[in-house]
Amino acid sequence: MNRRILVLGGTGTLGLPVSQSLVQAGHQVRVLARDGEKASQMLGAEIEVVEGDARNKQDIRNALTGCDAAHISLPLQSELAAMKQVIEVGERTGLERITYISATTVCEANRWYELVDVKMRAERLLKASGIPSVIFCPTWAMETLHNFIRGKKAVLIVGKKPPPLHFVAAMDLGRMVAASYNDDRAIGKRLFVHGPEGMTLAEALERFVRICYPERRIMRMRLWQAQGMARVFRRKELAEAVKLIAYFDKVGELGDPTEANQLFGAPITTLEEWCRTQKSDVEG
Repeated sequence: MNRRILVLGGTGTLGLPVSQSLVQAGHQVRVLARDGEKASQMLGAEIEVVEGDARNKQDIRNALTGCDAAHISLPLQSELAAMKQVIEVGERTGLERITYISATTVCEANRWYELVDVKMRAERLLKASGIPSVIFCPTWAMETLHNFIRGKKAVLIVGKKPPPLHFVAAMDLGRMVAASYNDDRAIGKRLFVHGPEGMTLAEALERFVRICYPERRIMRMRLWQAQGMARVFRRKELAEAVKLIAYFDKVGELGDPTEANQLFGAPITTLEEWCRTQKSDVEG
């Protein structure tokens, strides 16, 4: 069954591949974006773009008009408000399904970490709504490795006990989300999504830099060094990165991807393969 699906966060790191995969699966896709012109240039003619704010009830109401389902993949600052708006509108309009991107370590024991607390609250709202839903809990996306490239170098924050991570390509996640819209077995489930290989962040970044940015060196900072730099220079982005690395030092990578793999087929893109595609983009 082909649907008209509203995607919130449809131009983001994880949202864009979902938008593209839904189109490839035969669905009609509408993306709500604050900058409509920029989003249209990125997404192309096959995807409808509606300009608006995901936190604004009227914008959500307008964007959901005529839609059968919604996919939510938003930043921390807006996802909870957007979830509330989508549910409120969707309950009145008879929304058939909501898919939501949570995270692999989201659980009650980890709610002391802000991102987890927000996602737990969003998940509970979704489950309580009664709207059929599927929650995807991916681990680190390979695409996040781009965030460690800073100018002429790559910056790596080294934790005390770096855990192995099964980096997943966003296009593999997108394929699985799209597949869930044609498989009612997924309704009501929380599905963990892990890539095919386990490696530390340092190992992944080293491979990424070697293939895509061989001329750049990797600057390594201990957690305490990065904390000091973030505090002295008031670098909010660095401070958040420090918190994230320290968090994964403490909790590791959680979740069992077996059920998601059985339903939709396991992600198959290796980091090496993904890096080769990124190299072409960098050189192009």
